[in-house]
Amino acid sequence: MRLGRRGAWAAIVAIVVLSSGTATAAPQARLTNEAQLDPVYNQGIARAKNFWVLSGTTVLARVDDRLQDTKRVTDAIPPDWAARGYNHIGDVDVAGRYVYAPYEQPDYERGEQAIARYDAKTLAFVDAVTVPQHEASFVTVDPKTMVAYSMDRFGGDALLRYDVRKHWKALAPVHMSQFVDRVQGADMAAGAIWLSTDDNANTLYRVSLPGGRVEALGNAGHVDGEGEGIDATKVGPDRLHVLTVDVMFTPVWLGNLTVSG
Repeated sequence: MRLGRRGAWAAIVAIVVLSSGTATAAPQARLTNEAQLDPVYNQGIARAKNFWVLSGTTVLARVDDRLQDTKRVTDAIPPDWAARGYNHIGDVDVAGRYVYAPYEQPDYERGEQAIARYDAKTLAFVDAVTVPQHEASFVTVDPKTMVAYSMDRFGGDALLRYDVRKHWKALAPVHMSQFVDRVQGADMAAGAIWLSTDDNANTLYRVSLPGGRVEALGNAGHVDGEGEGIDATKVGPDRLHVLTVDVMFTPVWLGNLTVSG
């Protein structure tokens, strides 16, 4: 059967639309399983070679793959940093020998927060450095380039960057394609920064590097609670590992999610 000009154009448009739909299918995160954690671990999570590091407001811990403590430090912020007003540890990361932990003090308009390092095996404090940020909910470090990423506020349209090897020298930020609000955790993996939020849906996002394209992935579950830290190390089929504080404050849920698309 022959098609007229209008019919031919309609067929071409249909093919293009179908092809575009396939090529641009949005990634989606899907919860595969979850576990309950001690509610003290309500801030962050990071994967090391064969263990996890968890953080609470003033706590750091190593746990094994059964999520059992192998080391816990209950007053992880050293007294001299606590005396400067730092009273909160956010979402942590592990790169090489060190745990990187954001310290936050509550006078946000001071425009100064801090990042600390701990020995990943012993959780002994190593050192800390101040950074020119208003808030500091997370830090994540690319182990290949030793560039660290954070955000100036809990919401924003840019990722701050620092060169860890050059005494945390500030680099040009990554401008994101959209504003993301209430970011509580992040991890750098697989060419992207993965964000967790405590917005009204606990939305998860993927930010492509270096361009900054933002894609929503769905949510971490327990949307009546609060989303917190995230790790994006591939463990079995699961790409994301997200902490969510239950609406009753206990337990803290560790959700493992696959990402498709």
